[in-house]
Amino acid sequence: MKSTIKLLVVAVAISFTACKSGDKKKEDGAKTEYAEADNDDANQIVEYNNVLVGLTDENNEYLKRLDENLQQIDKGLDNPNDRFAFIGIISPYSSSAFSTSKLRPETPPSALSSDDQKYFKENVAGLNETMTKIKDTYKSLDDYLKAEDWKDDKSVKGKKLIDSIYSMSKAYYKYDENLLAKLEVIGDDAERIILKTHPLKEYIFAMKDDRKAVGDFNKLIMDTKNFKADEAKIKSAYAALEAQNKKHTEMDAPDATKFPSKDGSFSRFNESFKEYLIEAKKTLRNASAAGKLTESEIEDLVRKHEYMRTTYNYFVG
Repeated sequence: MKSTIKLLVVAVAISFTACKSGDKKKEDGAKTEYAEADNDDANQIVEYNNVLVGLTDENNEYLKRLDENLQQIDKGLDNPNDRFAFIGIISPYSSSAFSTSKLRPETPPSALSSDDQKYFKENVAGLNETMTKIKDTYKSLDDYLKAEDWKDDKSVKGKKLIDSIYSMSKAYYKYDENLLAKLEVIGDDAERIILKTHPLKEYIFAMKDDRKAVGDFNKLIMDTKNFKADEAKIKSAYAALEAQNKKHTEMDAPDATKFPSKDGSFSRFNESFKEYLIEAKKTLRNASAAGKLTESEIEDLVRKHEYMRTTYNYFVG
């Protein structure tokens, strides 16, 4: 449907067990007004962050499965008389993301400014409305196939429904991008407040920085229209990633006697970063020869970035 870099903002249970503090001193690297929030407001922002990320994660899993179906259906409509054309297609299932939080995506917390509350309300409403339209249109496509209406119009309506879903998906991902880009900055400042007294903050911030750097690199290559023209800049950015991975790999691991299993999980995260670098190196070599990156190569890098998120969650969980 569309390769998309999600600006994943992860703030999990560790955020809610940090020491309470009334200190409003602005943190280094702060980017928003929320850097001076108290812990209660910061916790509320992080909790809302988790709720929204849960919603978009669920939606994106649904859209991935939907895209697999659409590709098969589109191909099948080119030759619908093939008895295997639509075999094995199962309508993707989507349920509301499970959350124990009392916060809901549609209702931003009072800890956010009035402008930001309005921003989230509008974009969440747009996100939800677009997702509903996508599901309704896919239902129409499914009914069309079950009734074998392609026999009457030579697949014309079916093709139009597919195009409509792809068009709506672009609108959906724009809302998704707006929400997660805003969360990335707000959530980071709120998390830094909560974690400023945490004994493992050095490792957490290192991993957060690594994930952000990889996300930025993915976005750089996805936005590249002419690989040859941007090759020097891309290779420079890759070299910076290698240096960052080397620096954090050489950090002394957390004390296993004080923090059981954290040494191993920190090593696993660094290894997941290394695996990304290996994949990226191979991809850049191929792109240098071909003059461009393929969609499948970009998707592989996105999956490697997602795995870094998984190993990060394991450390902070």
